[in-house]
Amino acid sequence: VPSLIPGGGLLPIPTPAPLQNVSHRLYFGLNRITAGLDATASALAQPPLIGNVDPTKIDEIRRTVYVGNLNSQTTTAEQLLEFFKQVGDVKFVRMAGDETQPTRFAFVEFVEQDSVARALTLNGVMFGDRPLKVNHSNNAIVKPPEMTPQAAAKELESVMKRVREAQSTIAAAIEPGWKYGLI
Repeated sequence: VPSLIPGGGLLPIPTPAPLQNVSHRLYFGLNRITAGLDATASALAQPPLIGNVDPTKIDEIRRTVYVGNLNSQTTTAEQLLEFFKQVGDVKFVRMAGDETQPTRFAFVEFVEQDSVARALTLNGVMFGDRPLKVNHSNNAIVKPPEMTPQAAAKELESVMKRVREAQSTIAAAIEPGWKYGLI
């Protein structure tokens, strides 16, 4: 598993400074170390990924939260999108779980990883009639495959053909002579 902390998790050891200007160099050296700690703090706050994780998905996983305890009958992906926009730009929402059960869950992927920390503060907040369960996600959202322009055009053509067939069927049911050109 590749390390999320530059240098394998170790901070660089500053080289000893000559005695002159020691306080000046110590001050700036500590600032560099502190800045390095700040930059890696969000990576350290993330729980370890479980199992064999595709390295190309790590960034997506780190930008995604699991949202549980959703009312199956009333909660929509659009509502979650609007709700979670208050903590950051949302890239994708995927509802999951059995719609016939009282509760479902969802995954919300943000554009920026910093939004995850803000989203986690919404754990326990009432959403409709239930308190949300918001946690780090252990996996990326399974997204529909992107279509090539040619595949999209073919799909559109197929859909339009079905629309024309449906229009013809409806028209024939309303006016039976229309189908045979009698009207």
